[in-house]
Amino acid sequence: MEKVFKMVTGFVAMMTNLFLAMMSFGVMAEVLFGSPVMGMSVIGNVMDVISALGSNGVVGIIALVVLYQLLDSRCCKGNVCEKDTCKK
Repeated sequence: MEKVFKMVTGFVAMMTNLFLAMMSFGVMAEVLFGSPVMGMSVIGNVMDVISALGSNGVVGIIALVVLYQLLDSRCCKGNVCEKDTCKK
């Protein structure tokens, strides 16, 4: 069961990395070319998420902090730190 859990966790981590890379590419492409990428405005969608979190007050701030912590915790795997900013 532990092996399955590690496999699923690894898959989710890889998909998260892929989606973050695609979002970064979409933002850069939209900035460089000035038009939405594949008919979808990445910058507009990010701004919508930020405004939705901001309009919810304290709950939005807490959700943003939790999301940041989840994404930031990916840098340390076990005892090996991939970034200098990770806490050991």
